[in-house]
Amino acid sequence: MLHRRPLGENFGVEIAGVDLAAPLDEPTFRAIEEAFFGAEVAVLRNQRIKPAEQRAFVRRFGTLEQHVRKESLLASYPEILVVSNVLDEAGRPIGAQDAGRFWHSDLSYKAEPSLLSALYAIEVPMGPEGPLGDTEFASATAAYAALPEPMRRRLAGLRCVHSYAFYRARNRAAQAQERAAGGRAVIEPALSAEQLRLVPDVEMPVVLTHPVTGRPGLFVNEAHTSRIVGLPPEEGQALLAELCAHLLRPEFRYRHRWREGDLLLWDNCAVQHKATFDYDLPLRRLMHRITVRGPRVGIEAQPA
Repeated sequence: MLHRRPLGENFGVEIAGVDLAAPLDEPTFRAIEEAFFGAEVAVLRNQRIKPAEQRAFVRRFGTLEQHVRKESLLASYPEILVVSNVLDEAGRPIGAQDAGRFWHSDLSYKAEPSLLSALYAIEVPMGPEGPLGDTEFASATAAYAALPEPMRRRLAGLRCVHSYAFYRARNRAAQAQERAAGGRAVIEPALSAEQLRLVPDVEMPVVLTHPVTGRPGLFVNEAHTSRIVGLPPEEGQALLAELCAHLLRPEFRYRHRWREGDLLLWDNCAVQHKATFDYDLPLRRLMHRITVRGPRVGIEAQPA
């Protein structure tokens, strides 16, 4: 029997009473699905699942997709992106070391952006006061609902550009600054021309109608959104900065403190998130992420 407990003040739910290593009947899955989309972020704790079991569960939400970073995919399970700071015997990273530095929505730079992500915690770094490497979330639907009416009218019809190339350039610049200051020595491999060809810039509505719930939400983020279409650069950047700052107000936020065995689901059409890098080797972090493809974006929310 499912049990639900709120996580954050305004969104998020913990779902108990489910063992994903065992067969999951259709009514139980539908109850999980309903709870998840209603809460935008959901955690199923104390799971002990294999890659095949994680894939089988997440596949029930829709079509799985592969990340462009082929070097960080799990062998034999290309739908699983390894997120980890662990190095192999040759000193090479076994997965993406620097995923989520900036606030973002997973794969928002694709014409069919991710509907949801499912991240499974295999190893969680532990400090003297508990787990490290928290993940922060912000509700884009709550942020939109709190906008004043004049701003909603201003955003109606506006579109923006989401760019993976923009993100990569920003991320590498931040990494270089950290190394120059004596910080984390993270160096991401360069993407090939073929990899970049797979993720061209795309236009998205600034206000997105959720494909499942119908709720409107802001669909801009500091990592991937490079500009507002049709606005002068200075005006567009000022508007982006205003919207991103609004999104991150404390009342729209939830901070997840990880435990080993957590399977955390988040709705990429309704929330954005950011990693916390307060750990380093020899403290190990190892997680497996799967994303579910959403529908092609083009539907814009209308002012309420």
